[in-house]
Order: sequence, then structure tokens, then C-alpha cells
Amino acid sequence: MRMCKNTKTKGEKYNEKISVIAVLALLPMCGAFAGPGMKNQNNMNKNTKNQPTYWSVMEVMELPDNSPVILRGRITKNMGDEMFVFEDSSGTIMLEIDESDWNGNTVRVDDIVTVYGNIDKGDYTTEIDVTSIEK
Repeated sequence: MRMCKNTKTKGEKYNEKISVIAVLALLPMCGAFAGPGMKNQNNMNKNTKNQPTYWSVMEVMELPDNSPVILRGRITKNMGDEMFVFEDSSGTIMLEIDESDWNGNTVRVDDIVTVYGNIDKGDYTTEIDVTSIEK
């Protein structure tokens, strides 16, 4: 039986290793296919398997930029220029809400709303760029 010598160069072997590492690093992001703002399935109640898991404001502060999130709470103040203060039991965060994101809803200070959006981290601030609001 004749053995073939491995003909890969060091550069090709290095590129293969980098490719494997890149794929492994992306695996945790595959959870995004479960839907925006969904946490790990193990954190969900079995009876609410198809229900979204809401992030708290405190949890949102620890997530990376552009992470999709769903929050539940109250919009407490209009700061002008499409900026609003959102509050839940863990704290407050700024929301950027475009006109179309309201989906025809009229929201009052005492209304509990569900906010869908993406984290927008600046140098010194964390905001939510809202994509949709439900009452």
C-alpha cells in the first residue's frame, strides 16, 4: 500500500485552521434564527415555547452592538427628535422611534408596550433603534 504525502503548504494549513476557528466563533450567533430577541431555548418556559423572551434594560446594557432585542415596559417621556425614554423594572434606556415604527399605535405613559429593535452602542451611550412597537 502506497502512502501519499500531504501536499498542503503551511499557509494552506493555517488558512484551514482560521476557517475552522471563524466557523466555531459564529456558532453562538446561529440562535438568531429563532427570532429577534430570543434568548437561549433553555431559558424559556416549556409552556411558552413560541413566546418571545423579553430582555430587561439592565441585560441590554451588557449585549453587543446591533443585537436584536425585545423589551417590555413603558415609554415615559418624549425627548424630541424621535427620541423617547423607556422604562422597565430594571432601569431606563433611550429609544429611537421613527414615525413608521409606531404601527399606528397611540401610546400613553401608563401603557405597557413591547418594543422590538436593535442595540445601538455609541462611545458613551446605549440606545435601542426601534423597528416596531406593539401595545
